Amino acid sequence: MEKKQIISYFTNRYTLNKEQQLYLAIHAKRYQTVLSWLADKHFNRVLDIGPSYLSELLQNHLQKPITLMGFDAEESVGGHLPSLEILSNNHFIQQNLNDWATDAQSPKYDLIICGEILEHLYSAPQKLFQNLYKSLNTGGFLILQTPNAVALRKRISLLIGINPFEMPRENQKNPGHYREYTPNELRKLARANGFCIQKLILDEYFEYPSWQSKVYRNVKSLIPANLRSGITIILQKK
Repeated sequence: MEKKQIISYFTNRYTLNKEQQLYLAIHAKRYQTVLSWLADKHFNRVLDIGPSYLSELLQNHLQKPITLMGFDAEESVGGHLPSLEILSNNHFIQQNLNDWATDAQSPKYDLIICGEILEHLYSAPQKLFQNLYKSLNTGGFLILQTPNAVALRKRISLLIGINPFEMPRENQKNPGHYREYTPNELRKLARANGFCIQKLILDEYFEYPSWQSKVYRNVKSLIPANLRSGITIILQKK
């Protein structure tokens, strides 16, 4: 499913407010990245952490209910989620990932998607990786997406005296980004917690409406991969 098809699907299906339209436009290319990798694959048990537009796309692609994990229903509504319908159509687990603890009785999945979550956590990243590893069946896959802390656009902002990282928000359940990570940091975290790295995708897939963002995307072939703004790392539990 291509970016334009993703946007058309949601704009035709829902009445989106300006915040929802903007979020969808920025992230549709990121969703396409996930769906492209999934195109020829089949998974029985799927967990999507952080309900979003992608949750509905996953359910449609897999043609079956999936498990969702995140804050309670009211907290899940916002620019990243067009409707509560996706929560009622699938199994929803209310969980703050900073307090997430798995054990031998916890459900196991064949595929876990954790998109744009890691940077919002104040807990140590090792904790999340350990819980994700324990929650996968042997041979299962993890797709993790997160912004690149050392992206070129952020480096340029710093050079001209602008802090590229937003202020913490007053809403403690959605405080913004506590900590962003580099591709090398994610590789180290993955290997240290038992994962095999299957694929690393570095791309300018955040399509912000600013003219600067358009320039980055138009010349992304000239930007060294490790300096592109979006990281998608695909890991497997062997």
